Amino acid sequence: MIVRASSSFALILLALVVLASIPNQTHSVPESPTVLGWGGSRLVENTLYSNTTIPSIIFPFENASDQEVLARRIVEMGLNAMRISFAPYCTDTYGFMSPYNSTRLGRAIRIGETLGVWTIIDYHGYEDVSNSTVAGCWLSFWRTVLTDFSSSYERIIWEPLNEPTNLNGNVTLLGQHYQNWINQARAIGDTHWIVVQNLCSFGCNLCPSGNGDCPAAVNGYPRVTDPLGRVFISLHTYMPYDVYYNSWNNTAAEDLARNYYDTMTNGTSLTGFPVLNTEGGPGPTQRTLVNGTKINCPDLVTTGAAGYCATNFHFIKTLTGLLEMHMPQTINWVWWPAGDWSATPAATQLGAVSPSAWGRLIAWQPLPVYTLSISSTSGGTTFPEVGNYTYVSGTDVNVSAVPGNGYKLSGWHDNAISLPATDNLELAMNAAQNIVAVFSPIIHDVAAENISLADSIITPGRPTTVVVTVGNLGDVSETFNVTFHSDNASVASQLVQNLGIGNSVTISFVWETTGLRPGTYLLEVVAGPVPGETDLANNNLTLAVNLPSHSGTDDPAASTASLGSAVYMGMAGFVAVMLGAALVRRRLR
Repeated sequence: MIVRASSSFALILLALVVLASIPNQTHSVPESPTVLGWGGSRLVENTLYSNTTIPSIIFPFENASDQEVLARRIVEMGLNAMRISFAPYCTDTYGFMSPYNSTRLGRAIRIGETLGVWTIIDYHGYEDVSNSTVAGCWLSFWRTVLTDFSSSYERIIWEPLNEPTNLNGNVTLLGQHYQNWINQARAIGDTHWIVVQNLCSFGCNLCPSGNGDCPAAVNGYPRVTDPLGRVFISLHTYMPYDVYYNSWNNTAAEDLARNYYDTMTNGTSLTGFPVLNTEGGPGPTQRTLVNGTKINCPDLVTTGAAGYCATNFHFIKTLTGLLEMHMPQTINWVWWPAGDWSATPAATQLGAVSPSAWGRLIAWQPLPVYTLSISSTSGGTTFPEVGNYTYVSGTDVNVSAVPGNGYKLSGWHDNAISLPATDNLELAMNAAQNIVAVFSPIIHDVAAENISLADSIITPGRPTTVVVTVGNLGDVSETFNVTFHSDNASVASQLVQNLGIGNSVTISFVWETTGLRPGTYLLEVVAGPVPGETDLANNNLTLAVNLPSHSGTDDPAASTASLGSAVYMGMAGFVAVMLGAALVRRRLR
């Protein structure tokens, strides 16, 4: 019995060791950002302007483009992501989603960065890895994009391929293409997040419906690795009438939403990556019969790409609720379409997020956003213009003061903190802020600060150097003339260029005394005035100078001056400047 008991115990221990050695198939999920928003904006839409009455808060002297208007609406809704799409360069260069253009991509990124939103860059293709030739083109194209924008805005998310198809269900091959893309991006130095798409996002053979709504759909997620762990997995989720018309009711809509949700959560368990669904919505509202007849869903609400039926609206509302309630973190979603092309009645350039459209009728927990109120006193304006604007929490916002002609920025007033008096102000939007740009007239004021003689003695009949100091007491650099007078007669003038604020400069003039009679002369220096100067009391200075006669000569011009203030220096005939020389300011006549 003892031997048997020992053997049994040994077998139990062996079994435990074997069980412990089996790899755990459940991956820990890396911490990911919360990304919630809308897609459907074509790359070209940052150069289209359906509304010419809204000024841009991103590009000075422009109206707000359709893309900017949409991005601002998304933020106002308490969301933080926008998906920008362009036509697939390698298979349909000039397709509907608009051709790739690096300048436009730069504008799209700038819109996202200014508003603080995650910007998903979607290569809106399908068959771009269907064979080695087109896959090589696809990889090469992306190399150029990554080289240009890898160091750009940190909240870019790359979506290398919209809905991969025509792969004969080969998920392994799809994973190899995605792995090549990731390897190339990291080798270039790119550190942004990347979206990897489920094969069932377009249509797969894993589920009877062709969509990702059955347990097997989890196998449609490609297997990839990333040294940074910055990969999102995605599954596009719709309830199109032409697929689900046989069970068109709210119960079926709820079941479908749950099935998609299960595929996502199982996908995270299988791959170890968080979910970012880059497309989803109610889905198409029609089915086409064999004879070509189109039949609308029986509960049609509105038509067009942003149209919906009551049943598939119930589906997307239910799915959004499931994603929002997921613990420990909301499952990321970006719904479709919000663009200027939907052709849905009353949708304007906002598509499904237009007022009363289905995107405004579903519920979600808004992310923290804050309002920036900008105003100004008279004498200038601001960029963005005076008004109220909404930003995602934590966004760094740049506001510029634009003084009017003849005005300067005196400073900023704020409801919460002390702000520097600089024309360009950067604010961290971690709370609502109310700022006022305060402008005041520019002061123009140049002054004559000092006048003196270079030497302590004068030699009559020889040139004498007069030293003058002038300064800029105003608010801007100034260019002005400095004029030297002797007994109200102009002697010479010099130009002072670009004298800085608060600076002074010393210049010299030559006073020629040859031929002058002995006596007292009034030397005067005049600075400016400059345009716009109103205080002229300090623009001029005068200096009274006694010119003596030459000693030992009967030349009348050199006769002794009887002023009682001259100090004679002996037989050489030199004389000091009179002791009573007065340094006097007088108002410019």
